[in-house]
Amino acid sequence: MITRGDIVAALAAAGVEPGMTVFSHANIAFFGRVEGVTGMDDLIRIMLGCFAEVLGPDGTLVLPVFTYSFGADKTEKVFDLQGSLSATSGMGNWLITTGSGARSADPMLSVVATGGKAEALSADIDPVCFGPGSIWARLHAEDALICNLNLDSGSTYLHWVERENAVPYRSDIPMSGTIIDRGQPRAAEIVYSGRALDDPQAVPRFEAYHAACIAQGISAQVPLGRGQIVAQRARTAKDFLERHLAEHPYLLTARNDA
Repeated sequence: MITRGDIVAALAAAGVEPGMTVFSHANIAFFGRVEGVTGMDDLIRIMLGCFAEVLGPDGTLVLPVFTYSFGADKTEKVFDLQGSLSATSGMGNWLITTGSGARSADPMLSVVATGGKAEALSADIDPVCFGPGSIWARLHAEDALICNLNLDSGSTYLHWVERENAVPYRSDIPMSGTIIDRGQPRAAEIVYSGRALDDPQAVPRFEAYHAACIAQGISAQVPLGRGQIVAQRARTAKDFLERHLAEHPYLLTARNDA
């Protein structure tokens, strides 16, 4: 059984420091039994508390709460800023439902943030989902720590790097729908950088990238319980991926394996 102290120590060992900005994809249940936890709400509160302890009052935690609300598979293209929940983050959904975080108005790739820079990072987000005013560009500007819990070095942040480098398997797709904010609807038009869904070779694959990151010390990998924390700095990740894309333009796709 792991303790709160174990979690705090592992986050610090992975590179989380007071005052920094952290973005986290997470599967927190995979760590195994945690002392004092009787249900998912307990686990979420402990994990958020551990991040807050290590980050301090000036640090910021950013979590993905993607809904893909304007996607082609959605009959009603509606994104409710306060009400639309996600399948990507139990911690993020908890922040939304408890009113504890600041959420970006991105109908496809919304995030929710808590801490010192939460409002600044999530407000006035770019209508181009991977554009120069997107959360991903802001994470780069902050040199945020991409800190994944029980996942590898892959992250949505890397798709921003792909767009910055005009990879051949992604293209800008105009989308439209309705955003509801505090009950008030407004029409919205955005641009999403997507892959061809009918091309199996364009499916994202991060294994080769992760292996290279571990081999060359780009990612820290810290064991915790039955799982691990994997972390890398945003600017280092961008520089590293760009160098590899120059030689292997399909590195982050299934085509690279083929």
